[in-house]
Amino acid sequence: MYKLLFLAAASVWSWAAPAQSVREVADARILSFEESAAPFTASEGSSLSVSGDHYKHGAHALRWQWSRAGARVRIESPVGYLSENPNPRETSVSTFVFWVYAPKALDGKLRFEFRKEGRTCAWFDYGLEFTGWRGAWVAFDRDMQGRPEEGMDELVVTAEGVERGELYFDHLILSSFQDVRHHTADFQAPFINAATTSHWLTLLQSWRNPMPALPAAVGEGERRDMATVERRLRELLLEGRKPMAMKTLRKRFDAYGIAENSDGTLRGKPIWFVRYAETYINLGHPDVGKLFNDNGQTLRKYNDFLFQVAVAHDAAADAAERAELERMYVLLTRHLLDQGFAAGSAQGTLHHLGYSMRNFYTAPVIMRDVLRRAGLEHDVQQAMEWFSGVGEVKLPPAEPGMDIDAFNTSLVGRLASIVMLPDTPVKAAWLEAFSRWVDNGYKVTEGTGPCFKSDGTVFHHRRHYPAYAVDGFSGGAVNAVWLLSKTQFAVSAESHAVLKRALLEMRFYCNLRSFPLALSGRHPDGRGELVPWHYARLAVAGTPDGRGEIDPELAAAYLRVAQGKDAYTRLFAEKGFAPEPSPAGNRVYGYNASVSHRRADWLVTVAGHSRYLWSAEIYQGANHYGRYLTHGSMQLLADGDPVSAFGSGFRQEGWDWRHIPGTTALEIPMERMKADIRNVDTASGYEEMLLSDEAFAGGVSHRGRDGVFAMELHEHDKYNGSLRARKSWFFFDNRIVCMGSDIENKAEGGVHTTLFQNFLADGADPLVVNGEAVTQFPYRAELAGGAVLRDNLRNAYFVPKGRVVVSKSLQRSLDEETDAPTQNNFATAWIDHGSGSVSGGGYEYMLAVHASDEEAARYARELPYEVLRRDASAHILRDRLSGITGYALFAAGKVGEGLLESVSLPSLVMIGGDGEGLTVSAADPDLRFYEGPSDEVFDADGRRAERSVYSRKWIDNPSGESQLKVVIRGRWQSADDRPECRIEPAGENTVLIFTCREGATREVNLIEMK
Repeated sequence: MYKLLFLAAASVWSWAAPAQSVREVADARILSFEESAAPFTASEGSSLSVSGDHYKHGAHALRWQWSRAGARVRIESPVGYLSENPNPRETSVSTFVFWVYAPKALDGKLRFEFRKEGRTCAWFDYGLEFTGWRGAWVAFDRDMQGRPEEGMDELVVTAEGVERGELYFDHLILSSFQDVRHHTADFQAPFINAATTSHWLTLLQSWRNPMPALPAAVGEGERRDMATVERRLRELLLEGRKPMAMKTLRKRFDAYGIAENSDGTLRGKPIWFVRYAETYINLGHPDVGKLFNDNGQTLRKYNDFLFQVAVAHDAAADAAERAELERMYVLLTRHLLDQGFAAGSAQGTLHHLGYSMRNFYTAPVIMRDVLRRAGLEHDVQQAMEWFSGVGEVKLPPAEPGMDIDAFNTSLVGRLASIVMLPDTPVKAAWLEAFSRWVDNGYKVTEGTGPCFKSDGTVFHHRRHYPAYAVDGFSGGAVNAVWLLSKTQFAVSAESHAVLKRALLEMRFYCNLRSFPLALSGRHPDGRGELVPWHYARLAVAGTPDGRGEIDPELAAAYLRVAQGKDAYTRLFAEKGFAPEPSPAGNRVYGYNASVSHRRADWLVTVAGHSRYLWSAEIYQGANHYGRYLTHGSMQLLADGDPVSAFGSGFRQEGWDWRHIPGTTALEIPMERMKADIRNVDTASGYEEMLLSDEAFAGGVSHRGRDGVFAMELHEHDKYNGSLRARKSWFFFDNRIVCMGSDIENKAEGGVHTTLFQNFLADGADPLVVNGEAVTQFPYRAELAGGAVLRDNLRNAYFVPKGRVVVSKSLQRSLDEETDAPTQNNFATAWIDHGSGSVSGGGYEYMLAVHASDEEAARYARELPYEVLRRDASAHILRDRLSGITGYALFAAGKVGEGLLESVSLPSLVMIGGDGEGLTVSAADPDLRFYEGPSDEVFDADGRRAERSVYSRKWIDNPSGESQLKVVIRGRWQSADDRPECRIEPAGENTVLIFTCREGATREVNLIEMK
């Protein structure tokens, strides 16, 4: 009888075949035919046996041979179908999972019928025109015909339309819960998950798209450009590659145990796409992906090995080694195709396939002649075409932009699949369509859709995400412009310029290469950084207008961020380029609710969140404690050689996630900080990306140098919906004045606003507290009447009043990915607003970056600013040194401070003059993706329910336009032409009417009317 292994969830068993040993997950619900054909039985005219010629689980599969039309096999056993998931936190659905192998393609089909007491309840048909392994996930309720019923007790499989044949079955799960989003259709089962729009899963739809019109012929110019693109792609793939030693290659090849059967088919170690491991999660086996990896069975490692063989073959000088590598490559390719990685095969699920497939596409370009000699070129090209989804490019884009994942994981594969075609009109049409698709990917998009935005940010997962941006740039976005440059397939000047803008903005909001923590997505570990070669590669693609052979701005940026001695550095030096100076100025990123303020070689980043932009991305195994990352965080990247997150005081080990600098937060036990990660709806997976219900989060820049940023903080009810604050920052040169008001809290724990948290390489590193150097360790001081502090990195903090706590201690924390205990020595300081119930709390302090001793002494005697208001309606400050007044206006109406009389909307305004005239800068920070109250849904207790950002109806809406009326005292007229500002006289006042959108700064220069 078949194995009934009722074992623990993590149980595994081992099987061995020649040259390989694999540990398998063992579960009675997985039908694996190691000892007998049971529980299958066969009808007359067919037979069942156990075979080791082909297998997906264990070392054997069930062979079914038949010689009569309508032959059947059946299983009489409880199916286990459930109409609803018993876990209310799950959105997975009952699914039939199976694998079938065909030594030869057959003209007919299989009908799978699920019966109850002899009556057919649900069924589907499965095509047989394939060879090798095929797998499927078929959802009972969505994908099958009929009506499935609980209590079904029989599966019947009938061969229809074919009188004689042979198939192998393995790894059947009659019913298990699989994520409703991820079932994937293919040639055999085109009805599966037919309504999906996920770009990973629409391969069949893309395949079926009609080809665009073909040119009549391929001219010499086209042939030359085709050859240029192929040559560049090959250069790109082999650039800097060193061949692996033959001894290592042989050992790794042998580990796959690939051998020929007597009929010419292959057997060998099963290869798995790692996401297939999700099949077993709801069976109680959460770590099968690790099992695949430990077994050396993952698709990614297999493709990487194929690429290594290709690199070695390209470099081989010895004829015998070259022949051996060719044989290896051919067998590896045949085995991969046989394992189901062939055109038209979906294997159950292919979601997020791209990360595993990069080298599936690259090796064939290098080994094209080898594949042609082996008669495999067409099959491999078709598989590349299928899995890359390149059929999408046949149709004109329906809307601008594309997912950064497509740049990262699909672009090179799609181009490679086209390059593999012969130089015919078909290939020319494909390349033109590909160029059109790539070009469209760079177009600026609206709402929270992917990926390039008007302010230079790059979206993924519905927010600016530099970590994914650099992967997309590396994977294809930068290389595509270069690969196609100076050919008839080149991207447009507009698209080229959009990518250039995104790169130049990235080097502004990073320093030198490090991402600020708040811009690090779900990996706030300090390691995220921009990639210098992006700047060089795009520079040598030329200027966007095509006039310059090398882009001077990008070349200069590269020389600054790379600081190396490579070929690009030598090239740019020979052409007369020099490193750019460090960028300086103030830039607001409306699409990210953040501001970057730079001088000299330092960067200050302030980041918030809103009802449109989530606060933190938290996954299982990533960023468990980062909920406060955008609670008004203020990070200073100013130190190190070169400047980096680590040089500027960050260490993940020992980092107190409750004391992120700049944030107003609650101090609770670290264990309680861990996110409660849920699968809240069918639009999302297990993740947390909480939105606020407040629209006010953004900034304004003044003359590109100084700025104001402000936000209304309201934590989500999932954790502490009682925490509120109104926060603002005023930026003038190296002085940042930070203010807070209306701080509210009802939860247990201490409420605080953190000044700094810096790693101490030496506990004796001094702090200066009210003029006294503190070298002792540990140390703690509680200062009741404000304080003047200097941290261990030469930054000064001036707190006029309030209770300030300063600490030097061994901090104990938890790892953001593993929850393992961590520790390190840190200096930390914060303003204490009290514990438990807090109402009407506030704060005020100034940071002076790298303050000189003279500055510190001067500001300690007299602060260089004057606070005009700090209340629920407005935070208003005048900088004495520049004469600029900044306004964070949380409410519309009368202002009556300085020259500003009133505003018509909550807004941010800065007004400064130079004696000759006036500059007024203004912004509406509300992105206005929708109007009216927040779209929150409340539970029975009146608490905001957690809902994914992906489920919101407004996420693709454009930023709405607003008319912001700013009334200033005096009679003024425009000194220049600013179409976004209309000016109207109003007696002794002047009305400035700014057309606002996307949280962007609007600015006008004025001269007084005489």
